[in-house]
Amino acid sequence: MDVLTIIIMLILFILAMIFIFSTALLTPYIGKKNFISVLMLGLVVGLVGGAFLLSPIVDDIPDFTRTIVEESVEGTDLMELDLSTNGNLTQIIENISSITGVQNVSYEGITIKINENFATDNDRARFINNLNNSNENISNVEDRGEKEFFVRITDGGDPQSVLTSIYQTFSSNTYIHLRYTSMKANATVAANNITKIMSAVGNSGAVILNVTGPTEDQIATINKYVPDKTNVILISGILGVVVATVGFFIDSIFTFTSKTKKKSRKTSPRDKIKRKTVPRTNKKSSKRDSIDIFNDSFDKSSKQTIGSNKNFKQLTESDLKSKNNSDSNRKKKVSGIFSGINKNNKKDVPKKGSNTNGTPRFRPKRKD
Repeated sequence: MDVLTIIIMLILFILAMIFIFSTALLTPYIGKKNFISVLMLGLVVGLVGGAFLLSPIVDDIPDFTRTIVEESVEGTDLMELDLSTNGNLTQIIENISSITGVQNVSYEGITIKINENFATDNDRARFINNLNNSNENISNVEDRGEKEFFVRITDGGDPQSVLTSIYQTFSSNTYIHLRYTSMKANATVAANNITKIMSAVGNSGAVILNVTGPTEDQIATINKYVPDKTNVILISGILGVVVATVGFFIDSIFTFTSKTKKKSRKTSPRDKIKRKTVPRTNKKSSKRDSIDIFNDSFDKSSKQTIGSNKNFKQLTESDLKSKNNSDSNRKKKVSGIFSGINKNNKKDVPKKGSNTNGTPRFRPKRKD
């Protein structure tokens, strides 16, 4: 499974959780009596999402982590191999050595297994002696017991010629039968390219028995914390129930938190300031001459940052009255300038007759 497929499956699982949450938000329409139904919906959708969306991802986590670790790890890994004796051992070792990233291939010898024990110790000794003298590449033959012998090969010896000599020794001595032969080798490979090397080695006629090194150590550490498929499905179901519960009670949660914030809110120094206004300026509409009178703490403050700056000067009632007087004097001057013009204009206009008798004026009714 590639990275894009994993991302798509994770997005689909998140959409499933959003569906559960949005369904639980319909509490005002479905009623709180259906709380159990909402929980069952969350459980079912969570289990299905875990089984079909998350479980395949869990199966591919080891390969995914191996790819990530290989890009960051340095050093070499040791790969234990079991070589097939049905083919040419020398050619198999040469093919493995030619793989990119393989630094060295080492081997010690060939293991042989017989069907039954020798009849006498002399037969056993004669067999070992014949096998030692069969090929110059054989340095020693070890009897490991349990019908097993180990033919040790000299450094740089040809393993295929040793295997041929073993077969010839058994064919010339008919008093015992060969059961099987096997050969193991160790390959030192680059840790940052271990996956490709393992694939190439498998195609070269060898079986990988074990891999040790920094890459496998880090992968093993990561895989310890990866849950199995059953736990992933159960966790997904529980997550669906939790999401449904949160969506069902989200309104109550927000209401409770807002009330808690209001209760726990502390009054700031600005809220403690006493606000007053000068008389005749306490109308509802804002006025330019309205001022604030602060309490005594304002004068003692080292930094007068609330409402003004250090050059703040309190406005008193006398200041307001003097300001009103100056405004009225200014209006009188303006009216004096235009008074002469108004008098000249009034001379041209004929005066209306004054009603000296004090009788009320009325318009006579029109006769029909």
